[in-house]
Amino acid sequence: MKVGFIGLGTMGLPMTKHLVEKGYETFVVSRSRGPIEKAIAFGAKEAGSPRELIEIVDVVMTCLPVPQTIIDVYEGDDGLIAGATPGKIIIDHSTVDRETNERVAKQLADKGAAFLDAPVSGGPMGAEAGTLTIMCGGEQDPFDKAEQIMRAYGSYIVLVGKMGSGTVVKLLNNMLIGVHQAALGECYIMAEKAGVDPAIAYDLIKRSAGFSKSMDWSVDAILDRKFEPRFSINLLHKDILLAIKLAEEVGMPVDLIKEGEKRVAEAKKDYGEQDVSAIIRPLEKKTGVTLQRKQ
Repeated sequence: MKVGFIGLGTMGLPMTKHLVEKGYETFVVSRSRGPIEKAIAFGAKEAGSPRELIEIVDVVMTCLPVPQTIIDVYEGDDGLIAGATPGKIIIDHSTVDRETNERVAKQLADKGAAFLDAPVSGGPMGAEAGTLTIMCGGEQDPFDKAEQIMRAYGSYIVLVGKMGSGTVVKLLNNMLIGVHQAALGECYIMAEKAGVDPAIAYDLIKRSAGFSKSMDWSVDAILDRKFEPRFSINLLHKDILLAIKLAEEVGMPVDLIKEGEKRVAEAKKDYGEQDVSAIIRPLEKKTGVTLQRKQ
């Protein structure tokens, strides 16, 4: 079976490498030359456009940053939809919204192709390790056909329900990240101001009921002042706004989520390109406390 991957970023490139290592003949498309060269170096092959790629392969995976990028890749004369034919399966690992899912899925269905919205969680570390959680929305038949392919880079893969369901769960997850990171900033700085080493507080809370996986994500980055983006504040803010939009669509008040969005938006002004752990930095400025690992 031939597969294709579009979107060779911090997530997509290692996911593609796993496909090659599992023996799939893998074709790639990217707007940037650097990732293409890296993919070719580990055994992938280059296609000239999304349309050319889908005409070659059986299953296409996309992992792209924002809804407009999905539209750009899927639609148009050189897009995936233009080259789609009956039996093709397209899996979108991006975090977008149900409206975007429905827009491209309908056009693909008109060509006889199947679509799965399949956002992933686990960050670049999970992509590198091949242990991503994949939450899928769509029909059972294409999921059954594609599941083994996704197992090249995912360890927990679930068909949530109808198309768009995977996107709902991913937006729920990411809206919680904003709240968690905002609360953790207060927690760590409060520990410091009260005379407790934040690293020790973390170690104990990890073994207690207040723990969340967001603590594992953030504590070392904060204490070692390493804010290189694994998952940027800009992307998190995009996802939270999509989640709030979904809440409005279903008539759900999300006051705590909106408070988290304010904290993320505040951090985005100066630190948008940095990792989500940098959400603590505006609070450090306000309190005059900069957290660092104790010797």
